[in-house]
Amino acid sequence: MRHIFQDRAVAAVFVVLSLLCVVCAIYFGIRIEASDIQVPTHYTSYGGVNFYTNQWWYAVAFVLVFLVIAVLHTAIAVKLYALKTRQIVLGFGLFSVGLVVFAAITLNNIVNVAFPL
Repeated sequence: MRHIFQDRAVAAVFVVLSLLCVVCAIYFGIRIEASDIQVPTHYTSYGGVNFYTNQWWYAVAFVLVFLVIAVLHTAIAVKLYALKTRQIVLGFGLFSVGLVVFAAITLNNIVNVAFPL
């Protein structure tokens, strides 16, 4: 773990990933409200029903996804870096940041339907 922070580019990517995940988790954690109504939790373009609904507490799992991504992807990157694969680690880190941005945009659209401002 110490060696990964000596490489500034790799460290910067995973610090950005971790901060982005924490900010997204806090933002979506604040947006979720307790409610008696069923809220949309899943969207698909297949079939007759596009939005699938569940209880409000199901949306808490979305917050946990960001935290799991931050921990697991950083752990995988540390293992890859130990194998001396710097370019792969950078690519994986940038992929992870893109994944979090894509998930945040998608989740923001779902949360706007479930918990409008």
